[in-house]
Amino acid sequence: MQLGRIVAALLLAAPCAHAQGGAQDSAIGVQVVARLDAVIGAPMAGRLREFPLRDGDRFQAGDVLARFACAQVDAVVARSKATLGKKQRQLDISAKLRQLGTNNTAEYQLAVSEVAEAQGDLVIADANAESCTVHAPFAGRVGNVSARNFEWVTAGAPMLELVSDRELELELILPSRWLAWLQTGTVFTAHIQETGQAYQAAIIRLSGKVDSVSQSVKAYARITGDAPGLLPGMSGQAELSPPTRTK
Repeated sequence: MQLGRIVAALLLAAPCAHAQGGAQDSAIGVQVVARLDAVIGAPMAGRLREFPLRDGDRFQAGDVLARFACAQVDAVVARSKATLGKKQRQLDISAKLRQLGTNNTAEYQLAVSEVAEAQGDLVIADANAESCTVHAPFAGRVGNVSARNFEWVTAGAPMLELVSDRELELELILPSRWLAWLQTGTVFTAHIQETGQAYQAAIIRLSGKVDSVSQSVKAYARITGDAPGLLPGMSGQAELSPPTRTK
């Protein structure tokens, strides 16, 4: 994991720095992560006929991310609707004849069954048609593009990586012995190297598992206040250390 590589050396050095420096802060690696992210795969095999977004573009929830060429699927939907209409008219006629006593119950029940079957076929056709258009599940930015307009893609092939830049968190790996004092609400300062800025942050949750090999625990934090310019993947250091013990 990228975060593990970034902070591995810092984790080894931090306890020593604290032991030697007393109350001095220990620098801990920190990485900006998106609370919401997703790799959008192709819901069907087919040719893209509308693929409007590029890497870095912003989008809103519900925006069209991709649209497939689906003439055959659209034709199946149209045929299913026509068949349902025909079966419904036959049922209406059978119901009127039944009221007049000119047809039997079996013919009427058959017409009812055929309408139900046609309705089921239309539901399936509509479900297949929904796969022709992919909508954004949340608002954010495009983090990576793996397809191009007019290309043929296979079902499940990755097309876009989406990240929400509105709900960012900080991820840290800390010595597990710090659990003796670390808790949600603990505040610290995070220095992000890409922006050159310092941000105030607070721990919002701790992992439910301690890594038995490295004797470390993952922690998550949220920046307090506005943080313009931050992007997922940025990294830096957090000024965080155990409280000073009084003699």
